[in-house]
Amino acid sequence: MALKSYFTGKTGFKFWGSIILMIIVLLGVPVGAFYLLDTITHHGEKIEVPSVVGKFKYDAEDMLRERGLTAVITDSTYRKSVAPGTVLEQKPNAGYEVKSGRVVYLTVNMMGEPTLALPDVVRGGSLREAQATLKSLGFKLTPNEVMIGRPKDLVIGIKQNGKNVHPGETVSRERPLTIIVGGGEPDPVDSLSMDEMESDINPEDNDFDFEL
Repeated sequence: MALKSYFTGKTGFKFWGSIILMIIVLLGVPVGAFYLLDTITHHGEKIEVPSVVGKFKYDAEDMLRERGLTAVITDSTYRKSVAPGTVLEQKPNAGYEVKSGRVVYLTVNMMGEPTLALPDVVRGGSLREAQATLKSLGFKLTPNEVMIGRPKDLVIGIKQNGKNVHPGETVSRERPLTIIVGGGEPDPVDSLSMDEMESDINPEDNDFDFEL
């Protein structure tokens, strides 16, 4: 009854125009939102991710961009056998079907050997502490170089490729380090000479007569 009385006597263009506009808005907003959502989410669109592993990173980025995809380098590692800047891994993998604008995450080979400043493991350091420190930083170690006559297990120096390297010097983490370590005092030398150790036995002084 209240709704009927609301419309009674109202026949002006402005009033009915407002009613029609309100109906259009009420119906148009959901429909428009539905189609707009399809556009934003790329509903039904499928793009196959190409394989960019083994390609130089800039070529991989261009290749993905042409497909409507975005390349993001998230990690780098080092492989000696692979050319620097080459893509090593990709996520998603090649062949996956994705929507336009999807990010493809790349892992590339480093442009050079990974390097690091050598920590000071020489000053007053023990062998065990030096080994633990260097290994924790990713360094590889060769068998120790032992220097007799210096305190046992005292770290004297570090070598790489046969050359001495010093604390703070930037060195490769791919090339092993050799720890120069003291081997303790030498064993005491026996004062007896070889001649003294041998029995000076004259066969002529040791004749034995055997009787049958």
